[in-house]
Amino acid sequence: MTQAKPHNARKVIVTVIKILIAVIGLWYVISHISWHDQVVIKKGQVIRNVTFVQNTRLILLARQGKLYTLKFQDQKISVRLPHGQLITAVATKPPIQFPKLLAVPENYLVTDHGKVAVSLGLPDLLRRAKPLPLLAALLLLCLPFVITAWRWRQLMLVQNMDLPYRKCLTLTFVGQFYSTFLPGTTSGDIVKIIYTGRITGQKTKSAVTVILDRVIGLIGLMIVAGVAAAAQLLANHYFAAGKAVSDPVLVHVLWLITGLLGATIVGGIVYFSARLRKVLHLDALIERLPLPEFIKHADRTLRVYRDHPGVVATTLGASVLSQAVLPLAGFLAGRAFGMHASFGCFMAYIPVAALAASLPIVPPQGIGVMDAILLHFFVTRGVDTASQAFALAQAIRFMPICWNLLGAYWVVRGTYHREHVETLDELAPDA
Repeated sequence: MTQAKPHNARKVIVTVIKILIAVIGLWYVISHISWHDQVVIKKGQVIRNVTFVQNTRLILLARQGKLYTLKFQDQKISVRLPHGQLITAVATKPPIQFPKLLAVPENYLVTDHGKVAVSLGLPDLLRRAKPLPLLAALLLLCLPFVITAWRWRQLMLVQNMDLPYRKCLTLTFVGQFYSTFLPGTTSGDIVKIIYTGRITGQKTKSAVTVILDRVIGLIGLMIVAGVAAAAQLLANHYFAAGKAVSDPVLVHVLWLITGLLGATIVGGIVYFSARLRKVLHLDALIERLPLPEFIKHADRTLRVYRDHPGVVATTLGASVLSQAVLPLAGFLAGRAFGMHASFGCFMAYIPVAALAASLPIVPPQGIGVMDAILLHFFVTRGVDTASQAFALAQAIRFMPICWNLLGAYWVVRGTYHREHVETLDELAPDA
């Protein structure tokens, strides 16, 4: 009991932190979402003898022909009064004194390709979403399961674990189901480790292959983001015909990914290089430290991949292909919601949001975190709205969950039910 109390307290603290992160992130996102359609009054437009000194976004309540009824109540606007005074104040109060509602002609408003540019509120945005791109994105998201199962099997073959591909695919779906719908101590990775160890009789090797597969997947995600950010920056420069052009958001993404990949490469070289391990006395340090025998055995098992660079390169290539599917599906979903950001932005931003959502301290499914990151990335560029970014976040969160549901088939049948998994885990000597 004395050992359980600190563990339980730690779990409570972590849970509270995750809830706070989710609440803060969702509050930030929801505070930026518009629930009503909006239009923009042109900078320099004169209405009721006052001049708008900047583009002003207002809620659109109704449209009749070429007249647009706008809500001015409780809206702060910046205008120049008839005698020249610049002021920012509530539109319906002195000295501006606009009516609460006012109909204006369409030529007062900002247009896009000859039509009034209307930013849809979230309800209208979802109602008008194009179904075909969303369906294509949903179908596309089955591909990562197929590739991931194959990649994991290649890593197991190096350890002389010949698990049939069909079983690898089944465990991949079951693992995703557990991670999504039964979060807690019995995560998807643990399910895969336990059942693979039970089938092959090699639990340590099973753990190493699952962990390595996860790491390679994250590296693939970083490569997709880094290459996309660099390619989009080059494309921006090319299409700008040599003019100075800057996209600070893409630049920050590129620097972040470069730093993460650089640290990963350095760490990998140090770990797998026999010469560097000898110079740093890494082997002696691991043997001397009071580490569980499982960790030492896992270290010896992992070093086997040093002699199989072809397998590592092949699985990394498969990982890049697999991880490119999510941002590609996000691009299709974004177009379904009317987003205008370029293809490269989707390929760069979504992997970064997915990386953040995979951190241990982040709430399940990255609730609040992924939403806030995508809102920051896409809305900062000024071409998309918070409502669109929020809809995109839900699409790339819930569409994969539709495929994760397939794992329920084997769980409901009793083959991989939770009590059985936990019993096996308790019986394992190196759990």
